[in-house]
Amino acid sequence: MLICNPYEIVIQGMTNNNKRFRPSDWAERLCGILSSFDQGHRLSYHQWVRPILIDNIRCVAVDRKLEEISSTAFNFLMDFARDNDLRILDCKSLLEEQEHKQITLTDAVSQKNAETTQTQLNTIQTEIETEPQVPVNQLRELTPADISSAFAALHLLHPNIRDIAQFQDMVKIQQTEGYRLLGIFEEGKQNAVTVCGFRIVTNFASGRHIHIDDLASLHLPIADEQASQIFETLKTIAINEHCNSIHADSNVSSDSSNMHHLYLKNGFTLCSHKFSQKLD
Repeated sequence: MLICNPYEIVIQGMTNNNKRFRPSDWAERLCGILSSFDQGHRLSYHQWVRPILIDNIRCVAVDRKLEEISSTAFNFLMDFARDNDLRILDCKSLLEEQEHKQITLTDAVSQKNAETTQTQLNTIQTEIETEPQVPVNQLRELTPADISSAFAALHLLHPNIRDIAQFQDMVKIQQTEGYRLLGIFEEGKQNAVTVCGFRIVTNFASGRHIHIDDLASLHLPIADEQASQIFETLKTIAINEHCNSIHADSNVSSDSSNMHHLYLKNGFTLCSHKFSQKLD
């Protein structure tokens, strides 16, 4: 028996190549991004987004009302599914098939796949067996319309920012203070896989320079090729903006050792300590 509702869209934890999507708790993580605290200060899932289990396959059910209430959140979920080659299924159609044919979701998907021509199946099999090609990476500076595409990567760096609307508001505030975003996009994907937030700063100590606020990636550690793309682009911007150096902050926890190596490997040096004091 299917447990989704006719007015929901189901993101299934299976790729179009019939591979189970990992990690195993991906559905809970994805729903957690849109979760919030209730009146009892308990974390609860969004009203229109919930993880479900269908035929032992983890899925995310998305109510169509979400598109009306928050098109940004809805598009983020759909882009996530498309970027990761996950099946997007209409629950109403599956319920109708269940009623008339009494088949499971897995059987419905298998039946649909069986209708694919032999030529298409052979093409898919060839792609699976061959060595995967390196994705084409496109780097560009994000426009105000592209802000949401940076959310997934920056959420990994700043998990305290859970809501897309809040994320967009914070970026817009920072943009008035000179904050800019670079994003690297892999071919066919809507969300940036690697993101760099920076601004141009002038002070007595360093003169006019670029300061890197954020550097995050959906791929950890950040690929050398993508890191080089980011830093080379920053150098070009720095020269065009008459900056004399590029600075970056990185915290001192053991979890940040990969970032330290990344900066050192790309020509940065440790030149100062940074002190901070939190205020009550």
